[in-house]
Amino acid sequence: MLLSLRYNINVSSYILNRANIFLYNTYRYNSNSQNRWLQRNSNDIYTREAKLKNWRSRAAFKLVELDDKFNLFHKKSKIQNILDLGFAPGSWSQVARSKTHPKSIIMGIDILPCKPIEGVHALQANILSKKTHDMIRLFFNEKFNLNEDDDLDQNLGYLDKSYMDTNNNDNITTNLNDSDTKHYPIDLIISDMYVPYPKDFENSNITSNLTNMPYYRLMNTSGVAIRDHLQSVDLCDAALVTAIDLLRPNGNFVCKLYTGKEEHLFKKRLQKVFRKVSKFKPDSSRSMSKEVYYVGIGKKNDIDKLDVFTT
Repeated sequence: MLLSLRYNINVSSYILNRANIFLYNTYRYNSNSQNRWLQRNSNDIYTREAKLKNWRSRAAFKLVELDDKFNLFHKKSKIQNILDLGFAPGSWSQVARSKTHPKSIIMGIDILPCKPIEGVHALQANILSKKTHDMIRLFFNEKFNLNEDDDLDQNLGYLDKSYMDTNNNDNITTNLNDSDTKHYPIDLIISDMYVPYPKDFENSNITSNLTNMPYYRLMNTSGVAIRDHLQSVDLCDAALVTAIDLLRPNGNFVCKLYTGKEEHLFKKRLQKVFRKVSKFKPDSSRSMSKEVYYVGIGKKNDIDKLDVFTT
């Protein structure tokens, strides 16, 4: 009996010691990783420049480069309805606000909480939910009703009954009726989404500033290339479904993708929805990063969602 009790005590002590060693090593790894991350960002020109411009992250420069190349924003020519997916920490909406007409409506969607940005509306919600799509559509329709007394020539860009997209080389004219404008209220969708990295050791005292501070978290990848790629494709597909459901004909689309073996299939899906599809890696994107951006110009009419995702 005494021998058995002593054995159990020794086993319990061994397990506790191993657990403590594991937690210590993990904490040391996270601390070293955090130190490397902080040092890399302190030496990064885009990080320093973002602070000077009061942008919330260096990712702002990626959208600036995308706009320079693809002319996504129309600062003076017309008012736009813009949907920002993966809104937190908010730098893309900051850029959109600075580059669009003052009356343009910008709405950010993120499953994470995010501090408000002046001139930007935000909704904490899951873009995978149809209810979220319904709320977005309702919001933009209500915003239009508030502006309905404005001169139509200066009103929301998607209301042009015969809208000619200057980015479309085919010069295709899209005729929209009132039901179209209510069902497809968005002019531009920009998506920098990625799956939030899960908090480590939720029931322990070990914390990490990189994973527990969603306002400042700039990178959510796990480091496992296949996992990051497949989750990225899933969210890109979610953004594409949102575009099919809410983006007006001739509207434009941008999304971030982590490259991998499923990339060509996603590109084929994009080509069924948009007349022109381009792949772009901004100079401000780190050279070792697997991220690229896909841009869809000119949403087609009468898209069959089932056909997009089954063939």
